[in-house]
Amino acid sequence: MKIRFVTPPPAKQTGGIENAVEGLRTALQQQGVTVLQGGDPNDAAAIHHFHGLWDIAHSQLAAQLRRLGRPYVVSPHGMLEPWAFRHRRWKKLPYFWLIEKRYLSGAEALYVTSDLEAQNLVRVIQHPCLEILPLGCRDRQEPDYVAARKTLAWASDEQVIVFLSRIDVKKGLDMFLQAMGGMEDSWQGWSLVVVGDGQPDYVNSLKVMAAGMTARLPKIQWVGPVWGGNRWPYLQGADLFCLPTHSENFGIAVLESLHVGTPVLTTDQTPWGNHAGLDGLFISKPEKASLQKNLRLVRARLEKKWSLENRSQLAAWAGAQFAWSNLVPNYVAAYQRAASH
Repeated sequence: MKIRFVTPPPAKQTGGIENAVEGLRTALQQQGVTVLQGGDPNDAAAIHHFHGLWDIAHSQLAAQLRRLGRPYVVSPHGMLEPWAFRHRRWKKLPYFWLIEKRYLSGAEALYVTSDLEAQNLVRVIQHPCLEILPLGCRDRQEPDYVAARKTLAWASDEQVIVFLSRIDVKKGLDMFLQAMGGMEDSWQGWSLVVVGDGQPDYVNSLKVMAAGMTARLPKIQWVGPVWGGNRWPYLQGADLFCLPTHSENFGIAVLESLHVGTPVLTTDQTPWGNHAGLDGLFISKPEKASLQKNLRLVRARLEKKWSLENRSQLAAWAGAQFAWSNLVPNYVAAYQRAASH
């Protein structure tokens, strides 16, 4: 079996797409599948796997493949989620009807990462073959709470909340700050560590907002972007990871946090809502009042102590559910189905 990955230019790839693509590539290669980068319409033996949308070069290559009768599949990577589709809708809607709909309809299959993404996708386009294929983590690490906190010089008696993501309106950090600042509970002894970057004007607006609520918020550290292997201590050493997002087709950072046994607070606009009730996973609505309610639940749970054993148990659950070695056979089978049509 030969697969050709067709990905956005590096400048347009977000951390999530890059992580997903590279993790899948490595897992497939370990299964003996040949994975090549880039498209070639003359390669009759390959299945082309397109990652992402809104790239005219992808649509043009897909049109060539259709003319030649070559199979291809598409992973939208959340780019047709309601929040994402509404962003610059004036531009996306005509492009979708003129170009993107034919690109998607011509695929042998559309690959989505969760039931939630599938439900949202069918509101936009009906396709006869929609495959639900979750993602794994390409550079998965283990719990290492004590060592990570020493590396970051975090005090042992300090409760640390980590936000690690692109800083964008969609990610809900503004709402999270407002939720914390509107609570009667004291945040003394707590810190919020913000790891990531975004549009400077937007990031500065959040800093101004936080400065105006200093007395009602935990101490905030704006770290800036830390990616690659250097991001792991922030996840391993955190007492809570938060992703208060308005929309997420998967949320790879949530999985990374679960892999290291760190409790997570995220929203029901991610597929992690399917696992509500898991000890260490708190699911909120993307609303101020709901976030406040869940922050109180987090604090009550952490007061009972989130032990190293709790971390190991949460990490073991994530590994059993989302190890690439367990997920990749489903991708291989999906590719085989696409090739046989």
